[in-house]
Amino acid sequence: MDLTKEERRARRRFGVIPKWFELLCICAATIAAGFFGGRQTVVRADSPKPEVTVTATATVTATPASDPTAEATPEPEDTAQQSSGAESPAPGSSVYLAERDVIDGDGGAAVEPVTMGGAHYAKSVRLGCTSAGGSAVYSTSGYQRLNAKVGILADSPNAIGSVGSIQVSNAAGNPIGKPLSFRSSDAKDLSVDISGQDQIRITCVMTKSGEESATYFYGGLGDAALS
Repeated sequence: MDLTKEERRARRRFGVIPKWFELLCICAATIAAGFFGGRQTVVRADSPKPEVTVTATATVTATPASDPTAEATPEPEDTAQQSSGAESPAPGSSVYLAERDVIDGDGGAAVEPVTMGGAHYAKSVRLGCTSAGGSAVYSTSGYQRLNAKVGILADSPNAIGSVGSIQVSNAAGNPIGKPLSFRSSDAKDLSVDISGQDQIRITCVMTKSGEESATYFYGGLGDAALS
């Protein structure tokens, strides 16, 4: 079919417009995508990083409070006090001096059976007796009296012809009662009131030596007891 010159022009005009319009739409879409896409990228790049909060956790251990109702643990008693016999005795009780510790002294007190004036005493104390006096200190708290047989030991050196005396004193050194004199041929009864005395000192003095060159002898406290 033959077209006129005008029809051919019109067809070319309408054929070009759609292609131009299509190209324009594609460009517009491309620009819009680039704009919005780039903006989105920029926003993501510039967006602040999320803050990380670190919370420290402290562990507190509770200390248990003291129980006011709990009973206190009793302190152990002083063993030195026990051995020296400083604890209060039961009323009416008695104890041999030989069963107690010497807490001071320079008389070389020793616990051993003794024989004096022909009699044997199993619970006894031997004490060195010099001209200056040998002594032994005992704790006597709670006791009222000291009783003993005193004399020169039968097996002591310098026993024959020697004379001695026993003096009991308090902690301050003040005499309690009068000194008791004795010799090798006999044994004397010693009985001293020691009530109210925490300690006593027993001193044996050699008042006469049986031998000129001898400087001591051994005296004895036969079956000496605190009551």
